[in-house]
Amino acid sequence: MNILVIGSGAREHSIVWALEKSKDAKQIFCIPGNAGISKIAKCSKVDLNKKYEIYKFCKKNNIELVVIGPEKYLETGLSDYLNKKKINVFGPSKKAAKLEYSKIFSKKFLNKNNIPTAESKSFSSYSSAIKYLKIIRYPLVIKADGLAEGKGVFICNKFDEAKSEIENLLIKKKLGSSGQKVLIEEFLEGFEISYFAFVDKNCFIPFGYALDHKRAYNNDEGPNTGGMGCFTPSTKVTKKVLEEINDKVLNPTINGFQKEKFTFRGILFIGLMITKKGPQVIEYNVRFGDPECQTLLRSLKTDLLKVLIACTRDKLSSQNLIVNNSHVVCVVIASKGYPGKYKKNIPIKNLDLPDTIKDVEIFHAGTRHLNGKVVSSGGRVLSVTAVGKNVEEARQKAYATVKRIKWKDGFFRDDIGFKNF
Repeated sequence: MNILVIGSGAREHSIVWALEKSKDAKQIFCIPGNAGISKIAKCSKVDLNKKYEIYKFCKKNNIELVVIGPEKYLETGLSDYLNKKKINVFGPSKKAAKLEYSKIFSKKFLNKNNIPTAESKSFSSYSSAIKYLKIIRYPLVIKADGLAEGKGVFICNKFDEAKSEIENLLIKKKLGSSGQKVLIEEFLEGFEISYFAFVDKNCFIPFGYALDHKRAYNNDEGPNTGGMGCFTPSTKVTKKVLEEINDKVLNPTINGFQKEKFTFRGILFIGLMITKKGPQVIEYNVRFGDPECQTLLRSLKTDLLKVLIACTRDKLSSQNLIVNNSHVVCVVIASKGYPGKYKKNIPIKNLDLPDTIKDVEIFHAGTRHLNGKVVSSGGRVLSVTAVGKNVEEARQKAYATVKRIKWKDGFFRDDIGFKNF
């Protein structure tokens, strides 16, 4: 089977890495890919904003399965378009993807289906939002309605902070159209997890969870990022917590999909806050997380390709998902300055370390080839993943590898895996 993976991040690298292991994978293509992906798949340049060009590429290369990584192409309806052209796609319809690309739509869905979530109100008017900020309890959370690549959520401890963020979004248009509407939510106390389940028309199969470190610097300080690392499992996520997620969140979510007639054949990613009252939904995402994907795929023993195909054919119930009991830690190495301005085209050496270090895999994100060298080309550049019999062993392997990579312009957190285990 010929497969096309769309995306250029470490998430897509790990997906290609997992698919390449399948005996049913004949040729894997990636658009646009990166330096790491190019070692195990054929990377091509095609305008991802032109659906017909993608379709032509699929026909030319006899693609039988398309896996869409980034959420923005689900928002534009690429899945719907290719499905109409009789090409199987792992990724939900545009209608279902609205659960991610509109926080307000998602909140209405949660409330309609009695799924536990924070209380909130939505605003497009600056003056109305400011009036509300004067009467609500602090701390609070402000969310841009649209997609913001992990940079559209702001925790505010006092009125002046909240007023500034509302001004940035609604007046200064800091996030463009993504911030033309906002949600103001109550602040939930607890610990956060990212929970995943494969979903088709008829059923769902839980995949697992990971704990993400979103802040740029140690001790959860600094600005929010797309994710600086994560780990799984955690002793705080008990059997009782998992049962509550299944009963109070997953089941009513899937029932809601059926009521709304969502076409969802893909992976559901639920951001949850585990509070004293139980799990509460922070947000829905309709694709694999990054760096969670790199982490969870290291534990998967089942043939990923078989699972993805079963999803696209509504035969997910035929799959028996097997995940090993090992601990996994993922450490992201980013360009200095990220999530702000950073330099590009800085050479990176010693990327062949997994060939000599057992239980370690390095997944590329912002990398490319330049003059025969691998250089940096983005904010988050590498995801170093390691497997161990416990979290400390996995941490030691991951950081031993990170410290051997030679890249003068990179930085990383050295406390990944410390919290909530």
